[in-house]
Amino acid sequence: MNRSIEGVVTFLQDNDSLIKQLMETAESATTDIEQLATQVEHARDEAQVLIEQLGSVEFAVGRQDDTKVRQTALLDAVAALRKKFETYKNDPLRRGIYAAEISNLYLQLANTFNNETVAQIVPFEADEITTYKDLLTKAILDAASRKRRAAVIKAAAQVSRLALGVAAKLAIV
Repeated sequence: MNRSIEGVVTFLQDNDSLIKQLMETAESATTDIEQLATQVEHARDEAQVLIEQLGSVEFAVGRQDDTKVRQTALLDAVAALRKKFETYKNDPLRRGIYAAEISNLYLQLANTFNNETVAQIVPFEADEITTYKDLLTKAILDAASRKRRAAVIKAAAQVSRLALGVAAKLAIV
């Protein structure tokens, strides 16, 4: 994983896209669910690497305060829209609108990354790391739950919460 806020945001964006695919997949599509579960496991493995790096590895973060404020605001907006996206699971029109808005926010966020980043150690407290580890533990899929759409969606959502938390912290440091 790219050790920058951009890398974490890209990871978050990919995982949110995975959640969208999961929610749009028919419950009877066992093969599709199995493939998406495999992708969730891959995302979980990457999140495990991220957690192991917190507090001990240098992350590239924005140097300018206004960039950090913009990144934080965009990440907050993504988090709010993700909640709405999950809430309206039976309304494809709203979900499509929210998905488009989230994609636009990710584009805006990508546009905040430039060459003016500085590598620095970002301090993560022990309780923050424990929270992220708990989210990662909740994202484990056993063999039986890999075929249940709801379980795979829940696991992917836990990974996204973890990535969103880390990205938000990197944006404000």
